[in-house]
Amino acid sequence: MNSAATVRSEPSGYFQQSGAIRSVTERTVKFGGRQRLAIPPTVVSDLSLIYPEAVVASSQPLGWQNLRALEMRQTISEWTIPPLENHCIVVQLGPSVDVTARIGDENFEQSLEPGTITIVPAGLSVDWQQEDTTSHTLHLYLDPQFLRTTAESIDVDYSQVSIAPQFGIRDEHIHHIGMSLHHELKDSNVIGRLYADSLAKVLAMQLVRRYSYLKDLQTSRGGMAPRKLRKAIEFINDNLDQEETVSLSGVAAAVQMSYFHFSRAFKQSMGISPNAYMTEQRIGRAKKLLSDTDLPIADIALRAGFASQSHFTTTFRKLVWTTPKAFRNKL
Repeated sequence: MNSAATVRSEPSGYFQQSGAIRSVTERTVKFGGRQRLAIPPTVVSDLSLIYPEAVVASSQPLGWQNLRALEMRQTISEWTIPPLENHCIVVQLGPSVDVTARIGDENFEQSLEPGTITIVPAGLSVDWQQEDTTSHTLHLYLDPQFLRTTAESIDVDYSQVSIAPQFGIRDEHIHHIGMSLHHELKDSNVIGRLYADSLAKVLAMQLVRRYSYLKDLQTSRGGMAPRKLRKAIEFINDNLDQEETVSLSGVAAAVQMSYFHFSRAFKQSMGISPNAYMTEQRIGRAKKLLSDTDLPIADIALRAGFASQSHFTTTFRKLVWTTPKAFRNKL
């Protein structure tokens, strides 16, 4: 039986609704012996308009301008999400759940553990199927216009940026931002609002910097040609453990650019300096070695391209907010 529900949403900041009133028709059907909520292909801004009963907490009444956050507990096993107006970042709060999903034209199948991240770019629909267990998640929504403003602030031509779907990834930066915003959902003071808005910009920069289609990424002024940028990144990643080879001068020579021009153009294109990018990649490799091997931390430091274990530990603590040993012990 079909029923119609009218949902009214109050616009705030970047989150302007296409219309003051939206009509959402819900139809419950059986699929493989499970309950599935079928949603018509209506573009919406966030999932609170479709699954209001699943919302545990929302930033809507807190006056956040640049980002919307929802804490959700979803109990149905299968659902379809129509194309969203906003980019959606989903942080898995727990418990672990086995999921098969289709985001746009891409298929994914993975166990989503607490802390993993899923990114659904604006305009893409989602088909979701999970085991019969409650899914507890934090949803963060960024308006594409806010992402454009943020990209332009670091001289990136947003018209050339396409955010790539991600499923079940680990990103300590996004996870830290998500947990901070999750905490702020419980605090409605003015300082909390300003803090949330500042985190929104950091989150937007992370999406542009790390999860854009690199082949389309160009800069409005002084950036690297995409072909040279790809070659530089490949060279860095292939030589991370060789501290001398992967020096800035070495990378610049590999792409046939002067040291000064390369350093400036790389930052224009990526929104981060080459040294900072190398450090992030080394930490990423170190985290994988800490997770997947029993190698001593001193050996991991060398394999990740750090000159010493102490340098590695200091850098790791700065970026990951914990020591390598503590990180491994949590696994």
